[in-house]
Amino acid sequence: LTLGIPGESVTAVLMGGLIIHGLQPGPELFTKYAPMTYTFFGGFVVIQFFMLIIGLIGCRLFAKIARVSDAILIPSIFVLCVVGSFAINNSAFDVKVMFVFGIIGYLMRKCNMNTAAVVLALILGPLGEKGLRRSLSLSGGDTSILLSTNICKILLALCLLSLLSPFVMKFFKKEKKADEAVLAEEDKEIDEASKKNEMK
Repeated sequence: LTLGIPGESVTAVLMGGLIIHGLQPGPELFTKYAPMTYTFFGGFVVIQFFMLIIGLIGCRLFAKIARVSDAILIPSIFVLCVVGSFAINNSAFDVKVMFVFGIIGYLMRKCNMNTAAVVLALILGPLGEKGLRRSLSLSGGDTSILLSTNICKILLALCLLSLLSPFVMKFFKKEKKADEAVLAEEDKEIDEASKKNEMK
């Protein structure tokens, strides 16, 4: 939160909530917005006790939610999303944005893409743009500043590697499956040989 860089998807969602309420994650969160931030964290501490009490009392009831039919659950969630989107600014435009991102999220799931990455991009994007603008203004618009130091080169190389990581992971998964298939075939042959020996 201090650096404004989410470590995982849950923190990214938390930061998204802070941004919606006008709190920019970063050093200012603990200086400029200190009263709000520490109240927020204090609330987290108090909530833990309430969650424990409510969880112990209602665990049997909450377990029954898993049995609720999708025909009831999905429309209920959809209505809450529409109401929540409209309630932020009392704007129908926000609901349209919600629909667009809902469709994008659905397509991403269908293509086996990580939806949490979009949330991370929405938070890290403005920070990256701000840093890029600052660098270009200091260099007078010279883009070679992006490769001026070894740290810059390493970070850019890591960014490129992260873009290629899905393809690399697919390759390793295929290799692993091929190895598992070979081992399974060898085990089958050993079993068959042992059965033949037993019959003899």
